[in-house]
Amino acid sequence: MEKKKIAKYVGLGIVLIVLIAFASIGLVMGDVMSYTATGSQTLNPNGTSAGKALVVYDPGITGTAKNVAAVIADDLQAKGYTVTLAGIKSSNVLNTTGYNVIVIGGPVYAGQPASSLQSYLSDITPPKETKIGIFTTGSVVANSNSTAFIKKEIALNNTNIYRVDDVMKFVDTNTINQKAAEFVNSLLGQ
Repeated sequence: MEKKKIAKYVGLGIVLIVLIAFASIGLVMGDVMSYTATGSQTLNPNGTSAGKALVVYDPGITGTAKNVAAVIADDLQAKGYTVTLAGIKSSNVLNTTGYNVIVIGGPVYAGQPASSLQSYLSDITPPKETKIGIFTTGSVVANSNSTAFIKKEIALNNTNIYRVDDVMKFVDTNTINQKAAEFVNSLLGQ
């Protein structure tokens, strides 16, 4: 009887070690992917520009965050903004001067945001009047539509020297267009 209990606990221990190893590999791979996000492009509106927007993304392992960022950038462009869509390791993302809107996004793995996302959020100093939006991508989690939950998940706290106007978590790739439009409208106060 005692041998069965020991075997059961050893088996559970091995499963736990394997799960931790896979989670660690995922975190490392996610951070490695941020180093590939070095490009940027400018999207010009049709007609007169309503302002300038910067959309910064860490693509993550799957590229979902990059796709979400592109949809958000397109929506901002459609609303009349001149948009710079840039990877988080792009050379021009730390200069936030002159932007009316800044959107930052990236993946969350096992409840932890990508380290590049955290570093970027800590390093920027946007003008006080700039509207700031943050989005995350990841698996479905209880309360994933709760602003407080998302802020906690990406470890936003009162030590930031800038105000965050809106946050959103994208968990279903089938609703990216709809949720991106909601996010942009909310961020812009529309």
